Amino acid sequence: MRTTIDLPDELFRKVKAVASLKGITLKQFITRAVRRELSSNNLPVKSQRIHLPLVPSKSPGSVALSAERISQILDQEDLDVPS
Repeated sequence: MRTTIDLPDELFRKVKAVASLKGITLKQFITRAVRRELSSNNLPVKSQRIHLPLVPSKSPGSVALSAERISQILDQEDLDVPS
């Protein structure tokens, strides 16, 4: 597949020179560099699922929570979680 990339002039000259010294084409050099980057362990780790506390409500879909009530819920949740 063809694509166009815009590299700063200085970087392009360095990439082309290194590829030439290695005896490979610019395409081969860039392909190898991209493959190496994709196979490295630098990829973001999939985040773990976050479980939010359930808050009971007399009218589902609408809950009026004060800062004090939120604090109570979080404190209770800390007590409920086994260590």
